Amino acid sequence: MSDYFAKVNGRPISSFDYQNALQGYSMDMYRKTMDRLSVDELKAIEDLAREKLLARELIFQEALAQGVVADDPSVSEEMAKIIRNFPSEEEFYATLEKAGIDAPTYRRMIRQDLTVNLMTNRKLSDMREPTAEDIAEVYQRYPDQMQAPEKVRASHILVKIKGGDRAAALAEAEALKKRTASEDFAVLAREHSSCPSAARGGDLGYFRRGDMVKSFETAAFSQKEGEVGDVVETQFGFHLIKVLSRETAANLSLEEATPKIREFLKGEAGSRLLKEWVAELMDRAEIIYGE
Repeated sequence: MSDYFAKVNGRPISSFDYQNALQGYSMDMYRKTMDRLSVDELKAIEDLAREKLLARELIFQEALAQGVVADDPSVSEEMAKIIRNFPSEEEFYATLEKAGIDAPTYRRMIRQDLTVNLMTNRKLSDMREPTAEDIAEVYQRYPDQMQAPEKVRASHILVKIKGGDRAAALAEAEALKKRTASEDFAVLAREHSSCPSAARGGDLGYFRRGDMVKSFETAAFSQKEGEVGDVVETQFGFHLIKVLSRETAANLSLEEATPKIREFLKGEAGSRLLKEWVAELMDRAEIIYGE
């Protein structure tokens, strides 16, 4: 088997990148690993991974040809942003090592992604803005979608399962639940939560249905304001959730809906433009697939 998935104008896209993309799309689209996919589901993610990887490489090469490259400060800033999602910098680099990626390689990957974004944004900058007539037409056509969705603002405390000891993590979460009856939830979150939100007293801000994993969402949208609910388990560990406030769904006026509609129309037009652009790049490219 070849060590590359494809060569685009002589530049290889590694089989490693292709397999990573397949696993990522498998989880994103079907919430299961590749070995559990049906034949049709596997075909769908293979097509998507091929399309996305080729488009990324073609746009990157076009950016290099036009002298568009993400600079070092931007790459460093993005690296720092990603590292902040981990409990520590050491855990971030340990995760990279487990994936078989060294720090310089990961930095090059980030530079490529940022460069692709820069080139894509440059291409999209020539797109015309939606007119007031365009926006009004969409507002009239889709009245059921012109709503501000129900939202909940909640804080949480995350207790991770360490060393596979689920019982110990559950016991710790239950003990913290008892303490919330007499102690400040935000203080407990800062001291005991394993989530990056601990620095904010566990505050996750407002979120809509579909933004969180299902069990967390179900609990948050069913709890009363100000109360700490029962312990909730997700793939991240055990959670204590406190709903701070909620906003009910409401109809939007044309003025209120305009920003949302504008972004929708720009997104549609942008998708069409990028699809046509990538097709043009593809027509000019030499693409050789690995065996």
